[in-house]
Amino acid sequence: MTDTPSDKPEHPDRGFRPRFTYEQPAGSRGKSFVVTPEGAFSYEGGKMTTVADAVDVFWSAVEADPRRWNSALKGYDWLLEHAGEASREDLRRALGWLEGALGLRDRTATVAACRYLAAMPAMLLASDYGRLLAIFNSRKVGMVWQLTPDLDKRPLPSGPIPRFGNEAGFGLIRAVPELYLKLAMFGIEMEAVVAGLAAEAIRYGVSLPPELVELAKGEPGQGK
Repeated sequence: MTDTPSDKPEHPDRGFRPRFTYEQPAGSRGKSFVVTPEGAFSYEGGKMTTVADAVDVFWSAVEADPRRWNSALKGYDWLLEHAGEASREDLRRALGWLEGALGLRDRTATVAACRYLAAMPAMLLASDYGRLLAIFNSRKVGMVWQLTPDLDKRPLPSGPIPRFGNEAGFGLIRAVPELYLKLAMFGIEMEAVVAGLAAEAIRYGVSLPPELVELAKGEPGQGK
């Protein structure tokens, strides 16, 4: 049995509307389409239907190229604002975006993806613990090193390290410390990863919030 148009689920209403009032030409018998930064909309018989809103445009952009997240900022801003209502599908997409941005060595996109993850409910994040551990159990992802002439490179991770100007490493523990604090709550293994990264960051003069400093010290109540 095939679905008729009336059987198809309606597009979720996220509140996006064109910023102008559109009226179909008099006598028009077909559909009219309008594309704006808020999304794509169809009009028929005086009724507006959302074809794809700014959030859809955002996900399509980052799935095609994780670096294109800022080409659909209306969608990204909406996701950040409503991160507390994120779904498992949102988490899956966000982790895919993050993995893609890391693979392309785009620090800006990586930080943007992590800010969205950090704003999600802790229980939702914890539901994908294994994937999170695989991503964040990495000094190259979490740490940042200043490439000064006197830098001793022997303690650095083996293999190529992404470089950004005079820095090496994505430095996510510095850029999105709130995410690392949340990750540390999810299990002993992840807590150890975060504590180790925080301790290394302190040794290299990276500024961290007090909670991560205490975690690095193994203060009572922090598990180590």
